[in-house]
Amino acid sequence: MVELDVQMTRDGRLVIFHDDRLERTTDGTGLVRAVRHRALARLDAGSWFHPRFAGERILLVSEALRLVPRRMRVNLELKRTARREALLRRLVRAIRRAHANRRLLLSSFDPALLRPLRSQRVALALLCREQPDRSLREAIRLRCDAWHPLHTLVTPARIARAHAAGLRVHAWTVDEPARARRLAGLGVDGLFTNDPRRLRVEP
Repeated sequence: MVELDVQMTRDGRLVIFHDDRLERTTDGTGLVRAVRHRALARLDAGSWFHPRFAGERILLVSEALRLVPRRMRVNLELKRTARREALLRRLVRAIRRAHANRRLLLSSFDPALLRPLRSQRVALALLCREQPDRSLREAIRLRCDAWHPLHTLVTPARIARAHAAGLRVHAWTVDEPARARRLAGLGVDGLFTNDPRRLRVEP
């Protein structure tokens, strides 16, 4: 599965971008949500990583879904926004156009973004970086399909509670093989990593 972050531009277009601001990974400046898509589409979003990626552009969600092979599932993380209704309306439209319901997992730190999506027949996951017991209760209440805690919050008891409620547990972000093996031994169902080639966990 590939994980991608979703934000909305000033003019309501859904783009794939992690940071709130443009400076770290592009040659642009300012908040993503404050810039129109036409301006974002001209930015270089690849040079920061390696010269061979110079000229890579910020993708629309619709473009990203077309590029990811259909055999691969996609986790779209929905970033917090004050314009929840607009983001959800556009997201549902993009999912329907791409016929992508079955291969998507929609996740967010914001339960209010996930709640209306329950009716869309798409898998949901609640992200957690603090207050894990409260977060897990909320994920169960939302009838999520998965719970995504920060790796330091994973415990056998929380895994057992999630599994008893029918939730998978995917821990983030794990780049060290030793830590991955420990978490796999605890029973997590999946791990987020920046380097899949390096992170090989034996069954």
